[in-house]
Amino acid sequence: MGRTLVPVLICILASSTAALAQTAEQPADPAAEPPPQTEPVQPEIGPPEDEPPGDKPEPLPPDDAPAEAANPQNANPATVSPADANPTDVTPDDANSGDVNSDDVDQGPLRDPLLQQDAGDPLTTERETVPEDKDDPLAAGPPKEKEDEAGPMEICAQPDAGYLSVLQRVRRGLTVTACASSAWLDGLFGDQIYYDDYHATHGTVTVGGLWSDYDGFDPRLRFRARLQLPQWDERISAFAGRVGEDDYISDTENDFQALPSRQFGTLEDESVLVGLGYSKPDRTGNDFDLGVGVRVDWPLDPYARARYEIVRPFAERYVFTARETVFWQNTEGFGTTTRINFDRVFSDRYLLRWSNLGKYTEETIGLEWYTQLTLFQSIGQRTGLAWQAQVEGATDNEVQLTRHAVRLIMRRQLTPDWLILELRGGVGWPRRKLSEERDASPEIGIAVEMQFGPKRNRVRPD
Repeated sequence: MGRTLVPVLICILASSTAALAQTAEQPADPAAEPPPQTEPVQPEIGPPEDEPPGDKPEPLPPDDAPAEAANPQNANPATVSPADANPTDVTPDDANSGDVNSDDVDQGPLRDPLLQQDAGDPLTTERETVPEDKDDPLAAGPPKEKEDEAGPMEICAQPDAGYLSVLQRVRRGLTVTACASSAWLDGLFGDQIYYDDYHATHGTVTVGGLWSDYDGFDPRLRFRARLQLPQWDERISAFAGRVGEDDYISDTENDFQALPSRQFGTLEDESVLVGLGYSKPDRTGNDFDLGVGVRVDWPLDPYARARYEIVRPFAERYVFTARETVFWQNTEGFGTTTRINFDRVFSDRYLLRWSNLGKYTEETIGLEWYTQLTLFQSIGQRTGLAWQAQVEGATDNEVQLTRHAVRLIMRRQLTPDWLILELRGGVGWPRRKLSEERDASPEIGIAVEMQFGPKRNRVRPD
């Protein structure tokens, strides 16, 4: 029985295998090639479906329309060959498959004219421009990056002048640094750039020394710079310098700032001061100035001062000047300085000035004062002389007449003209204590002053 079933099962399996082989698809012949295609094949477009009301895209031109009708600029009478066909066009296999690849929607003749905006393509239909709402932050898109602006060093850069000596390079560096400081500080108050005002920044640097038999040798290193701040206000300027602290704050500086005279005792130590000043650009003869700042030291020592000046010419050759200064310093308290000058012009070469000054503070011994007579003499275009006689004292000092002196000061403009040589020589008779004798004390001094920035007209007081 078992031997009979085995041949029957083999026959059943063979017949079922033959049936399955007849229903399988025949494999494609690799040698067969599709017929040549000269134009892209598009799937058949059925009847249009109902669309909601609204804007509709313009219909595409038919495939058999000449190229001139689609775009006259791209007209070409030559027939497009299969080799020149767009590689992005749909192949016959894709067309026959009935399925469209989503990546090919914006390619070839199947693209959506509202999504593909190529002005050079004749099949493109432009979308109607919609005005942007400027108040809508989303419509404006992401913020644009701010264009690079010129920095302070670029604003104040000077043209290449070729070979420069050591002094010329030093002066050039001081000029650019002062100008850049003005541009940087002024940039805190706005976005405008005032090239002329920044380049008008000026200052001086002085190196020298003064010796006398009574006080010994006293070296001096001074600098001062006036920075313009046009964006804030043309009447506002910044000051930075290494000066005699008390002389600057109390407004007791004399006419020669390179080597200060010994007023009210010995020369004081110099300090670095920074501050802001207010003064009108044009002096009218009734002028008010205001300044605030701080001594750069620890602890910081702030100060403030206000002064009012009257200038009155009379009788053609005379000028009367009166200036009152009220000041305050944290370590010195309040004080006031009164200055009165009389000028007499003799000629283009001679001018006589009589200066009188009195200063009172909470720290001084009574009223400190001096009177000084100076004859200014011009010798040529580059040299000037000053002949001085001076008497000074203090009302509450044990010796009220503390010094009288005579001196000669020469200032010579060197080559280049921004270098000034100052020489002085004289003799004084100091006495500050009753135990001292009033003996003659000779004094000599020398200083070199470098002016940087443009030539300045000293209309504003420093």
